[in-house]
Amino acid sequence: MRTMVKETYQMLKLNLKNVLIFELFYRLITGSIYLQLLNYGIRFSLKMAGYSYLTLENLGAFLLKPRTILTIFFLALIGLLIMLVEIGSLITAYSGAAYSMHIGPMELLFGGIHNLMDEIRRKNAALVGIALIDVTLINFYFCYRILNHVKPLDFILKVMLEKMWVCVLLLVLLILFIVIAIPTIFTFHGCMIEQKSFRDSVNRSMDLLKGRMVRTVFELIFSQVILTGMLILVYLLGTLLVAVFVVLFVDKKLEFAFLMEAGNRIEWVILFCAGIASGVVHFAAVTVQYYQYDCRMNHEERWDFHYSETVPVSKKNAVILLAAVGAVSGFCLFDTAYNGNFISNSVTMQTEITAHRGSSKTAPENTMAALTAAVEELADRAEIDVQETLDGQVVLCHDTTLKRVSGVDKKVADLSGEELRQLDVGAWFSDQFIGESIPTLDEVMEYAKGKITLNIEIKNLGSASALPEKVLQLVEDHEMQDQCVITSTSLNYLKRIKEQQPEIKTGYIISAAYGNYYSNDAIDFISIRSGFITDRLIRDAHQSGKTVHAWTVNSKSELERLKALG
Repeated sequence: MRTMVKETYQMLKLNLKNVLIFELFYRLITGSIYLQLLNYGIRFSLKMAGYSYLTLENLGAFLLKPRTILTIFFLALIGLLIMLVEIGSLITAYSGAAYSMHIGPMELLFGGIHNLMDEIRRKNAALVGIALIDVTLINFYFCYRILNHVKPLDFILKVMLEKMWVCVLLLVLLILFIVIAIPTIFTFHGCMIEQKSFRDSVNRSMDLLKGRMVRTVFELIFSQVILTGMLILVYLLGTLLVAVFVVLFVDKKLEFAFLMEAGNRIEWVILFCAGIASGVVHFAAVTVQYYQYDCRMNHEERWDFHYSETVPVSKKNAVILLAAVGAVSGFCLFDTAYNGNFISNSVTMQTEITAHRGSSKTAPENTMAALTAAVEELADRAEIDVQETLDGQVVLCHDTTLKRVSGVDKKVADLSGEELRQLDVGAWFSDQFIGESIPTLDEVMEYAKGKITLNIEIKNLGSASALPEKVLQLVEDHEMQDQCVITSTSLNYLKRIKEQQPEIKTGYIISAAYGNYYSNDAIDFISIRSGFITDRLIRDAHQSGKTVHAWTVNSKSELERLKALG
């Protein structure tokens, strides 16, 4: 065991810097591009299926749609090809290291692509299945942790694992994966190094494993256990340092929220690094075993993996890769972070913290101060109310008149935007906010973009009002289609929104539930008084691909009742 660990370290050491540079940039580039492909793929599938959201009730029907099956197959195939290039690149690095060859990051990429093209020419299609099985087993624990952090996959996973038949099925599948993976451990090396066919590579792998299978598996598991332990230690250390920082520098009221958010971010980074490290270590260990077992079969001395010299990373290759990341991955990641992502914001039903009229307990409602406070308090979304002024400006205000927030007994529609700006809507809240003014929706969007998503409630000003079209135009001007939902008590408004921009998510605000209103194509979700929510309403709405937003829930018993209803 000690010899194996030492030789694996020697195998890694020669090209480690170049391998890590390649892995980091390759994961960032392919990951960000693949995320966008998933984004558009799911968007397309949902549109073809006629759903706005995925829920447990409609998930089965959605997955059985022919277009959904074809989309999933296409996306899975692309993902597997990306994995095969990565595996081919690692084998290029380690087979080169076995002969003391220093291989740069770009050479690793071209080596991986070349290996993939060779396997396609030799029609080794079954290698794709082996890649899926190997990557799943290598990253089994890390994948489980990721699923526990993605809403609503964490909820779906929990619900599914409560069913005995699901647990049995997963156990059988896991055993099947293991049974297939063990005899085929060296198949990639047979295909990519010895240029054999898939069947011959499997036979070659089984020959190398004769009398060594238990030891081989134990050594590979041991290397992953050591790696996992090191990553857990790094996570705990990082969390400890963040906890110290939070206690020393963060507002007492927000300590817990910041610590939870920071811990979550740290774990995401650790999981990303773990995905890289697990593959790097696994294929290094397998390559060491491959060469040593081959020497034993041929009655030769052990392969010498000791290399006395190392070379620095090629600056030219590093610059080229960095430029590629900046041009491709940077754009995709920026687009996802700044403009929102359809998967996280629209497709899945998830629990979010919404700041009502901004953080209206911290600052005066529907003001920039309330919106800023919502961002600082880590709210996922801010709900705001919009109306139209005398001169056609879209501004934030909940009440029809301004008396409650400014002391002026006039309607918003009777004053111009400039006249509204002269009103003080902060003094009623506290002296701290004296002079706070009513903001325009344009100002709010300019601030909110990339910081917080918005739930824009359009107040019903009558069918003749052009307010819905003006709000939609502002959303499009700021390119916040994936960062906004639009709600209203007026179904007519929502229909007009959908006619012009079907991709915008809309919510119908109702006080009571009568009829089959949730099947209306102009509605993506319903917002309803909690007392009217029943099990049947939830079930029917979810089957129609709609989600249900409940208000107002101010007691623990009502919270528990709604939670039980799903």
